[in-house]
Amino acid sequence: MGKSIGRIVEVRGLAVKAKLNELLPPYLVENNKYENAPKINGFLKTKVGLDTIICQVVGEISEYKNGRVDSHFLDLQVKGYIDKNTFIQGLRMLPIVSAEVELLDQKDFRYIYNDGSKHTIPIGNDLFDISKEIEVNINNLLPSHIGVFGNTGSGKSNTLTRILLEYEKVLNEANTNRGKFIIFDINNEYSKDAICLEDKKKVYKLRTRNDKGDKIPLNLKTLTEDNFVVLMNASEKTQVPVIKNAYKWTFAKKSEQREKKYYIDRIKSMILNGKRYLFFSMRHHLGQYFENIENFKFNSTTSDFYYKGDGLSPLYVNQIGFDRLLDDIELNLPDDGLDRFIFELYFAVAQENENGIQLDFMMPLISRANKLIADFKKVFDFSITEDDKNIIFDKKNICIVQLGDVNKDMKEIVPSLISNKIFDSLADKKDEKDEIVQIINIVVDEAHNLLYEETSQSSTHRSVLEVFEKVVKEGRKFGCFLMLASQRPSDISQTIISQLHNYFIHKLVNPSDIQKIRKAVAYLDETSLDFLTVLAPGECIVSGTAFQMPNFVYVHQVDIANRPQSENVKLYTKDGKGLFQREKLIDEETVIIEDADDEDL
Repeated sequence: MGKSIGRIVEVRGLAVKAKLNELLPPYLVENNKYENAPKINGFLKTKVGLDTIICQVVGEISEYKNGRVDSHFLDLQVKGYIDKNTFIQGLRMLPIVSAEVELLDQKDFRYIYNDGSKHTIPIGNDLFDISKEIEVNINNLLPSHIGVFGNTGSGKSNTLTRILLEYEKVLNEANTNRGKFIIFDINNEYSKDAICLEDKKKVYKLRTRNDKGDKIPLNLKTLTEDNFVVLMNASEKTQVPVIKNAYKWTFAKKSEQREKKYYIDRIKSMILNGKRYLFFSMRHHLGQYFENIENFKFNSTTSDFYYKGDGLSPLYVNQIGFDRLLDDIELNLPDDGLDRFIFELYFAVAQENENGIQLDFMMPLISRANKLIADFKKVFDFSITEDDKNIIFDKKNICIVQLGDVNKDMKEIVPSLISNKIFDSLADKKDEKDEIVQIINIVVDEAHNLLYEETSQSSTHRSVLEVFEKVVKEGRKFGCFLMLASQRPSDISQTIISQLHNYFIHKLVNPSDIQKIRKAVAYLDETSLDFLTVLAPGECIVSGTAFQMPNFVYVHQVDIANRPQSENVKLYTKDGKGLFQREKLIDEETVIIEDADDEDL
């Protein structure tokens, strides 16, 4: 039982007044146990028969008589009751006058925060009673969509890491591969031993500046024609048919593919019809696949092609013998799937050009395609033929995809393609067995860089939002969950914010961010929202399906070895090894060396 501290003296609906037996000190010690005295936002309990009612402290009052303090009262608000070791938020029971008011013990806290379940993970301590540890039912937290929000430096990265670190421990102890999570690391903060030891996770450090980065395995055939249309930001009327035509022949069955003669005839037709811009572009980009086309040139005065070999006179298109030179053209079709797509795209453009579409409308598509394919080759390994979502995990439960060194396009495209692949694979497994056989959490840190919402967005970015909105709206049915962290919730898609199940909200000061939270989080009351601007680092409000009601929590600090590389730079530290002090030491060492050299001389 908890320590009795007073009695109920007044009940007016939800509003309850309790008189304290005595004015309590800030901290209580009984039987060598440390307890917090009742404080604003703290919890107390009272009983009606065998039933326990939970109340929250919302005010403190002292009553004076003859100029001296006579009595002390607490204003309480009924929050719910405990029934069969489970806290239920509601008003089925109300306190009665003269009932004793008691402090909560650790068992009561477990009922409030995790419904008494044995399968819990610790996340921190109650902010207003630091002696009470907060544990959350893992069944209510991890299989859910989670949002962690807060200004920079408020502790949101630590909270995200704490959740993932505790989840990794559970997966490791269970020795299972049925629970996995993938982190899209926007700023390359989760390398080395962040969350867990480096050898327990698969890390892909992607780069688009050169070919020295890691490559994510992906079956090229899992990309649909719609994927290519969206990724290339194709215009609906002129460019989309070209992409679909190219996709069709790239992935056609061998028995249905075009013969080499078709492509050679198209090249001949370009030369015979004076299509110089198209021909020279194809020769520049596809010349490695053709033989005997390098000596064909164009006379801009006569607007005719001619052939000029070494030591030979020019032979024009209308002269005898030119046809024989055309017949010498040979072709070796590309083996690589992406190269074949670019190859087919050029010929699809040539076909549309013959149908009357101007090249000016098509060449920008070619430029985008070349850039996209070049980037794809730097970040993806398309040599695999397996169609398994787990291949990117490399037999591990954690996958980190570092996106700090990729360009803006790949920073959006890579998470979109991988997440869509995971969602579709889990959906297919559910269809086959009609049960969820695996859950995968998709984690996006600094989500405002990826899931932002704007009026004039490209089709590529709209596709990115559609993928993640699909995950947050339908993923629960297939075991696919989204976990995101951001310092600007106002920038993130309203659909995504409003569909989250659980929220960890650190300090927010921007009015638009607070308003976004106010609209999206139905569980928060105005009293809790008022505290958002004054929370200290590490403090947050937790709310959602994993919690019976909004609560204030101080999240446990993650050990230095397991923290992401997102801490503030220290100019001066307690041990004298700050940024400025380090520079000073370097300068002093340089001076000493120079002085020694002078003495030797």
